[in-house]
Amino acid sequence: MNKMLKSCFIVSLCVLAQVGTGFGQAPTPKKFNGFLGTYHPVNGTAYGGLGWKEGELIQHAFNFGQNAILVKGSHAGYTFEQNINNSCSEWDVNKVYGILLPPSEFGVVNQPTDLDIWKPFEKEPGMIQGMHRFSELSKRCPQIDGVIIDDLYNDFPKKISVEDLRDMRDALSGKHLDERGDVDHSSPATTPNLKLYFVVYEHHLDISPDKQVLDLIDGVCFWTWKQTEHYRNFDNYIKTVHRLYPSKDVIAGVYVRHSVETPTVASVHHMMERAIDLYAQGEINGMLIFSAVWLAQKDLTRERWEELGLPVFLSRKYYKFLGEGIGRIVDAKTKKPVPHVVVTVNRLIDGKVLNTTRKLTDEHGKYRFGGWAGKHAGKPVNYEITVGTASFKPQAMKVKLRAGKSRRFSDVLLRK
Repeated sequence: MNKMLKSCFIVSLCVLAQVGTGFGQAPTPKKFNGFLGTYHPVNGTAYGGLGWKEGELIQHAFNFGQNAILVKGSHAGYTFEQNINNSCSEWDVNKVYGILLPPSEFGVVNQPTDLDIWKPFEKEPGMIQGMHRFSELSKRCPQIDGVIIDDLYNDFPKKISVEDLRDMRDALSGKHLDERGDVDHSSPATTPNLKLYFVVYEHHLDISPDKQVLDLIDGVCFWTWKQTEHYRNFDNYIKTVHRLYPSKDVIAGVYVRHSVETPTVASVHHMMERAIDLYAQGEINGMLIFSAVWLAQKDLTRERWEELGLPVFLSRKYYKFLGEGIGRIVDAKTKKPVPHVVVTVNRLIDGKVLNTTRKLTDEHGKYRFGGWAGKHAGKPVNYEITVGTASFKPQAMKVKLRAGKSRRFSDVLLRK
């Protein structure tokens, strides 16, 4: 073999070797915190994949930006207190939801002795008490967006009445709750920003919602129960949800497994991709996977993990279109940072104002958030950052995120 042919042969072997080991592929995007979340965090690890480390804690592997936490003593390897502290501080997610169990799932509307903020009952936790619990916790963790009542239609109106929902609504808004579980509806609301959601399935879309219920809820968590059979109807389902529940927040759910079936890979990918596009359009405001428990190594075979192909799928469809913003809140007069104030980040799209997160500044007055940055460089995604306290006038600043980039914003200057 002459020298030129030998050189070409060696170069070809090197290129093939790089492709075979993944070095010849495009680099994986950084996994900023976004709107993908899980219904039930799990103390477990994930398999590896393209740019994913084998055996990494599943929260870190996915960097879930929203976590929905079951309001009971413990679940999937974490106590309730660990779940709250992890999501609010250790992982610093964008949003936290509570999940309340109705009577059909062994919850109790009013459980007067279920009062410990950090230790809800393991069995028969109270729903009214759960609302109060999240109201109190939101004063320490502003990422708490609200509470989701799981499978409400299984119990409404026979076991959960409109009056019960009103009690729950007002307990969540921070109105006074006494030792008997009675809510003082005339007392001031201390956490009026918290939202009340409930779960809706596709077979509920034939039901006209009770008008009194519509007045009490803020949003819907929508799931396609027969996902493999009905996944192609997802867009139409979301349109129907908006028609039946006008002006309500919508969180979309995607099953990777549930008690009835193991959803097909086609259904998982289709619904995730459509949810991402609908989020970009402002039609939904979050996507939850059910559940992290069924993505962990101890409950999932490697064959199923590789079949789902989520590292590659999410890298191409989701992570590459996220960006990150970092900023600081400063006293305009003293030029000193303002610690421990709530920063609200809203996404602005087609006249809609959709909350992305609320976070506390750290001791240096800094805040950080991840969010959707868009698929088109010429069409930036606009955000508004607002902050204000009892001591300072409210201030607002409009910013943009860049896909795949971390941006440092100008300081927000607060004035007395």
